[in-house]
Amino acid sequence: MNNETSDDKPYLTPLVIGLTRPPMMWGIPLTAFYLIIGVTLIAFLVTTSFWAAAIAPVAYLALFALTSRDIRILDLAQVAGRRTPRTPNKLFWGTNSYGP
Repeated sequence: MNNETSDDKPYLTPLVIGLTRPPMMWGIPLTAFYLIIGVTLIAFLVTTSFWAAAIAPVAYLALFALTSRDIRILDLAQVAGRRTPRTPNKLFWGTNSYGP
């Protein structure tokens, strides 16, 4: 005595994973790309040497390996850093402690 009809079932549409991915350049998210450019430019301005450009390939490979597992790892780290500030007694206890 099943009184369910086909109208009671929800209509599911497939989710295209490509529509949920962040914009990318050379296989890494744009935030990671901007991070590489920013760090390289700051290193060049501080050292005034073109050897600072050697940071870019190393940083690219590190961020490519990091984002290959989870494409939103930098976004998660940014939110975690913003939402979970350090407590004043972290150096004493070695962890965030909200007690005395």
